Amino acid sequence: MILIGAGGCCRDTVSFFNAKNIVIFDDNKTGFIEHCPIIGTIDDLIRMRPTDDVFNCVGSVGDNRVRNRIYEKLKAADIKVRPLLLCTFISLNAKIGENVLANIGSQIHHDCVIGDNSVISPGVIICGNVTLEGNNFVGAGAVIIQGLTIGANAIVGAGSVVIHDVPPNAVMVGNPAKFIKWN
Repeated sequence: MILIGAGGCCRDTVSFFNAKNIVIFDDNKTGFIEHCPIIGTIDDLIRMRPTDDVFNCVGSVGDNRVRNRIYEKLKAADIKVRPLLLCTFISLNAKIGENVLANIGSQIHHDCVIGDNSVISPGVIICGNVTLEGNNFVGAGAVIIQGLTIGANAIVGAGSVVIHDVPPNAVMVGNPAKFIKWN
């Protein structure tokens, strides 16, 4: 497995998979993460031209803006990056888009659709039949109640409990979650 990015999310990923066959690419770090070597930069990875049948590339950058820039660069080079799913639970019929990070302890229940470029922080619970339209950020420990739609580019703050649909580009916080500003 190839991990892209060598920060805290990478450490969590190495710990989660407890695998010995992980290599890491990062533009700003060298050395090892646990027992896994950082073997080059993102440009080095692109020059290697990994293919799906040889490598499983996983984006392990927690910062949405940085991850999206790296993802677009790799996509332009025709390198597929798989979603990073460290969830406690993902329903078999959930649909997960590209460049999604679902962190440790999160749950994605039945009939959910998680759009491209979304981040689900640790401990998030997404109840059944929820749609994240894409490029969403859901903060640690948030709960999204069943049957809701979270509009594109919307942000749900840490610890929030979402009980109503969220419009695109809205920032919602609290219990129950309330609108505070446009993203």
